[in-house]
Amino acid sequence: MKNIAIISCGQNTADHCREQLAKIIGSEANLQSFCTAMRTHKQVDADLIVFTSQIAFDGGQDFLPPHTPFIIAQRAINYNEIEKLLAVPAGTDVLLVNDHIDTAENVIVLLQTMGIDHLNYYAYAPGMPRTHETNIAVTPGEAQFVPKEIQTIIDIGTRQLDITALVQILEHFHALSEYGNLLSAYYIHDIIKLTKLSFQYKNKAIRLKDELARLESTIRKTPGQHARAAYHFEDIIGNAPALRHTIALARKFAASESTILIESESGTGKELLAQSIHNASPRAKGPFVAVNFAAVTESLMDSELFGYVEGAFTGAARHGAVGLFEHANHGTIFLDEIGDVPLALQAKLLRVLQEKEIRRVGGVIPIHIDVRVIAATNQDLAALVRQGKFRRDLYYRLSVLPLALPPLANRGTDVLLLAKHILRQLDSRMDDLQAGIWFSHIKDRLLQYAWPGNIRELQNAVEYLHSVCGHRCPALADLPPNLQRRSAVHAASPLPARPLGERIRDEIRRANAAGETIGRRSLAARLSAPESRIRAELKALEKEGAIRLTRGRGGIRMNAT
Repeated sequence: MKNIAIISCGQNTADHCREQLAKIIGSEANLQSFCTAMRTHKQVDADLIVFTSQIAFDGGQDFLPPHTPFIIAQRAINYNEIEKLLAVPAGTDVLLVNDHIDTAENVIVLLQTMGIDHLNYYAYAPGMPRTHETNIAVTPGEAQFVPKEIQTIIDIGTRQLDITALVQILEHFHALSEYGNLLSAYYIHDIIKLTKLSFQYKNKAIRLKDELARLESTIRKTPGQHARAAYHFEDIIGNAPALRHTIALARKFAASESTILIESESGTGKELLAQSIHNASPRAKGPFVAVNFAAVTESLMDSELFGYVEGAFTGAARHGAVGLFEHANHGTIFLDEIGDVPLALQAKLLRVLQEKEIRRVGGVIPIHIDVRVIAATNQDLAALVRQGKFRRDLYYRLSVLPLALPPLANRGTDVLLLAKHILRQLDSRMDDLQAGIWFSHIKDRLLQYAWPGNIRELQNAVEYLHSVCGHRCPALADLPPNLQRRSAVHAASPLPARPLGERIRDEIRRANAAGETIGRRSLAARLSAPESRIRAELKALEKEGAIRLTRGRGGIRMNAT
């Protein structure tokens, strides 16, 4: 059974949210509620902790064990009590009372967004001086904080968990498909009630269509945005020394919070490596959100990444939208094809990396985010920096922990291991021995071919051969046309070779970050270059002041830039 803990600043709010969640998944979960003021409780043993506000999160750190997944929930007005406000004459001054001034102001925004904007709201919390005289107080279930001299109290009920929070909870346990219909029904019931009220109070501008559209949109869209990483290091197939070296570094980098930059050719498995790093990190239970800049229109990049507020641009959704950085909060965001980012957006990404804050398009309030960034590219970013097409400061912010996946052509017999794996995925009846026999007539050509499209091209080739030959062992004549052309054998890599000096810098940087000692001989082995060339490049780099050579076990160290 799943254990879910709900933590709030007030016990009443925590209990109410627990009861709300119980209506949806109560039979499948053990639900507990806690108040941050109850210091008798120690760390909570739960599979997921739900904080009902940012304030509850800030005050509830004592409850949170290390590495326990949590969400900071959005909350919504209790629709069942809205009728009480609709009966109040327009233009009436009311005191909006809550336990904290921030949550009081948040309730005002929620009411006005719904269209309950015919009243003049003034926020109030305990300990604050009253700045407006009125005899009416409105409170979301916190009547005990209303000043004693107030004669009329309108209790609109404790705010409930918003549908976005409920979707996050269900998705965390991979249960959205199971409970999605029940969740929709739960909210449609409230919408029907609001619809009846809108006929009764025709002069009140409750924007039901927008609210219903928001609820339906959340159910439809959220699963794709709060993605989970499917792959682990154990899923990476291959024994090539260069690959194993990269994986060993990546395992060490997983424990860090620093930004990772993966520079490799297309089709080498950059996202698979990024997902593996995420799943081996302390953020493994958080979201893994991937964005491919090559697939996003430049005009939409800002709103996709950072979200937008209502009215930010023509066609903007009524309530605005959350961006991918916010969806990745407490997890990892994978920025693929980072070399395609326009210069204007590069400046904003640099600010996000430096300040750990984003601003929605059209908004002015900075939003703090807790996100680990992994970026990837098939371009030579150092060359783009020299050409003025990529910001130097952003490049160094991204490449704190650089990684490189070797192209398939440099991985030797890994080609056959991968080919057999792909074939067995296509035909589960084949074992490893049978798959090896199946490739026996063409294995030499597979090993000789340059694979400019890397693993993606190999997968296409195996699928082609399986479709053509079935269980018959394919011959050379069965190969797809690109593999039959002799000119393709030992073809050059589609990317120009990077200067040796830059590759040496990357290897030293990786070794330093991993705490490994690196010297002239190990560089020569890793880069398949003569020691004489390595020695000459090292002397040049030392003269530039880029590196320092230390005696004994110190090895080579990069100097701060």
